[in-house]
Amino acid sequence: SKLRVEDDSKDWCVSINCAHLHPQFGKPTPAEELAALKHEEEEGEVDVNLQEYKKRRDEARRSPYPSIIVEVQSTPPPDFGSRRDEAAMEAAAKEMEENERTDDVTSEDVKKLEALFGMSAAKKTGSVDDPFYDALGEAFGNKQIISQTPLSMAQNWVTENDPAFNKDTSAFTNSNTRHVDAAYEYVFHNLAMLTATMDDTDNEKRHKRGQKSYVVLPNFVPTSATSFDRFAGQVSNIIRVMPNLVDKVMVSTFHPEHVVASTRAPVPIVVITWK
Repeated sequence: SKLRVEDDSKDWCVSINCAHLHPQFGKPTPAEELAALKHEEEEGEVDVNLQEYKKRRDEARRSPYPSIIVEVQSTPPPDFGSRRDEAAMEAAAKEMEENERTDDVTSEDVKKLEALFGMSAAKKTGSVDDPFYDALGEAFGNKQIISQTPLSMAQNWVTENDPAFNKDTSAFTNSNTRHVDAAYEYVFHNLAMLTATMDDTDNEKRHKRGQKSYVVLPNFVPTSATSFDRFAGQVSNIIRVMPNLVDKVMVSTFHPEHVVASTRAPVPIVVITWK
């Protein structure tokens, strides 16, 4: 029989064999024993090797209980000289070599750097930036150089996209952890610090209501919004059994892979909002 493979146009060859075992497998009936004796008399000789072979063959098919054995063997379709995998590897290696050649430092780059460091750092062009960056822009085609970290990217995005953001009451923290245990520890460490500064008075509760703490985790499941949301859900479940935090905080998320565009931040962010 044949089995069609969904992701390939070729067929796999599948063979199915069946055999049975029995406690009395190969045992002849009285009629068969009589016929064998007559055959030996007619032949006039006995093949001892053949009898031993038949005996061992029958013993190999005998089992304590009647049984049926089904054997399924599947063979992939033959590859008649296909080099798709090799071609893909060769293309990847060629692309890597081209990228390495592109990233090489040329003599022209060295000359630009020499000219750059020979410039006067005190020369001003009206820019509010450091003179070093002004000179760097002049040497490399007036391209603006901006140093951005995951924390600054998160701060800029939240400022522009979160309508509930308040620069006077919101706080940002950052962790480079990749492991779930460390992520739990960091989130609850932030909660503990915020809780330690909060009194139970009505004035303090009103003062903290609506405050947000943005926990930036750029290296924690950055390509899986579902896993990140599950992590935030488990944080919420833990908070529900903590008497000093239950009904006081709400946990939400921003993530690069979110389906909703309004919550699609450049880095994963856990948002802790005080109720």
